[in-house]
Amino acid sequence: MKIKKLFKTVLTGTMIVLFAGLVYFLLNSYLLTYKIHTQGLVIPGKEWTLSRSGDGNFISSFKDNIKGVTTSFNVTEFSRGDVVGFELNPDFEEANHIVQGDTIGYIHSNEEQRRLIELVDALEVLNSELLFFTTGQKPEDIQVTDEKLKLAKQDLETEKILFERNRKLFEDSVITHQEMDLFLNQLKLKEYEVQIRAAEYSSAITGEKPEQEELIKSKIIRTQNQIEKIRERLGHFTVVSPFGGVIMKNSNNLPDMMKINVFDTTSVMVLLPVEIFDKRFTHRGDKVRILTKSDRKILEGNVIKIDNVVQKINNRQVFFVTAEVKDQNLEYIGELTEVEIITGEVSAWEYLTRSFNKTISK
Repeated sequence: MKIKKLFKTVLTGTMIVLFAGLVYFLLNSYLLTYKIHTQGLVIPGKEWTLSRSGDGNFISSFKDNIKGVTTSFNVTEFSRGDVVGFELNPDFEEANHIVQGDTIGYIHSNEEQRRLIELVDALEVLNSELLFFTTGQKPEDIQVTDEKLKLAKQDLETEKILFERNRKLFEDSVITHQEMDLFLNQLKLKEYEVQIRAAEYSSAITGEKPEQEELIKSKIIRTQNQIEKIRERLGHFTVVSPFGGVIMKNSNNLPDMMKINVFDTTSVMVLLPVEIFDKRFTHRGDKVRILTKSDRKILEGNVIKIDNVVQKINNRQVFFVTAEVKDQNLEYIGELTEVEIITGEVSAWEYLTRSFNKTISK
């Protein structure tokens, strides 16, 4: 009786061990595909951005999303009180495609234009002074220059009266700021006209002065350099596209918070946050399947970059993976998609082990 019971116990134990061994063998023999599920943001391979900050400055940046670096960042500052605007090239009000070197738009600065006009007028005054210092004048020419000076002063007084009238209209909001700037420029022109005529008259009655001539020449050179610098700065106010692609205009923001993007059309990326547990299972070249939410289309790609910096999202430690999409359709730019990273086949036992450990690690 005891022998029979012992035999039954041994047989049962043997069967259990054999069954466990069989299960373990099958779990190690049967292969399953280990996939990492996450969400991804569709981004262009390269992007250039022009935006206007709240303080009126313009900021441009060039970002290489393939390498994950911002290769250039520039801020164009303007003086306080300057009236600055941006004018989009009419060709891109409806069109979206752009090629390298195309003019996107123009930045206008009243202050820079005013300074340029002042310097150009000042240069004309200096050139007139130099001319009269070097040539001299006859008595009849002196009388003519005197008459021109008197006439210029009369015109200036008349312009001052008109400007004061327009200033009151501006204060009463009858005329616009742009119209007031025009009246101010007209007044400045009359003032410079008086200076030119005064210089002509002064030169006519004083005769040649070599030391004065050298001083004026140095002033001319300095003024020309200032004009060149302002014109160079104004040249940068013509905004051109650094590469070909698609232009995106953010028309929903306020005018002083505008934003324009140019996306490279040669590559499309997906930026993926992946939980830190799966980092050792993720490799460059892994296949990626992306499910778009807009039209439920499946896109395919491959992992090209794995970030080595750990970050926190929703109190979870993650690292970022960049995948290149084979379908270069830019209509998905900015869309949040469902993504699975296919890391390869593992045994069923390994698959269950990873899934269990991943669950308890959360």
